[in-house]
Amino acid sequence: MADEGRSITVTIKYGRNHDDSWAVFRGGPGEIRDDITAFFSLDGKSVADLSLHELIVEAGQIAQSTTTIVKGLDARIVPQSAPQPSAAWKAAGTSPAAAQSTTSAVLDQIAACQNADELRRLWATNQTAFGDQAVMDAWKARGRALKGS
Repeated sequence: MADEGRSITVTIKYGRNHDDSWAVFRGGPGEIRDDITAFFSLDGKSVADLSLHELIVEAGQIAQSTTTIVKGLDARIVPQSAPQPSAAWKAAGTSPAAAQSTTSAVLDQIAACQNADELRRLWATNQTAFGDQAVMDAWKARGRALKGS
C-alpha cells in the first residue's frame, strides 16, 4: 500500500482562543480514526460510514460544543453513569452510552439553571437532547419552578 509509513497529525481545538484545550492525534489514518473514536467515546458503528475528514469535523463540533456549554453556561463536566437509553434515543439511532451521557449532562445543566434566560440558552444549544421526553419534562418543570420563585 502506498500510504504505509505515512503519518498525519490532527489537532482538534476546544475553542477559538489559543489557551483553550487541544487534542492532538498522530499516526496513520486508521490509527487516527480509532483514537478519535475512543477519545470522544463515539460508537464505532455509528461513525464507520464517515470519512476521516467528516469524523474530524464531528469531533471538532463535539469539542467546541462542550467548551461553549462549560464556559457560556458556567456548567461542569459530569461523569458518565450506566446507560439507560430512552425510546427517543433508540429511534434516533444514537448509541446508548452517548445518549445517556448527553441526557444526564443536560438534566444536570437544567437543574443548575438559575433563571429563565439560562434555561432558554440551554434549550437553544441542545436541540437534539430535547427529543428525549425526560429532558423536555425536566426543562418544563424547571421553567415552572423558576417562574414561581
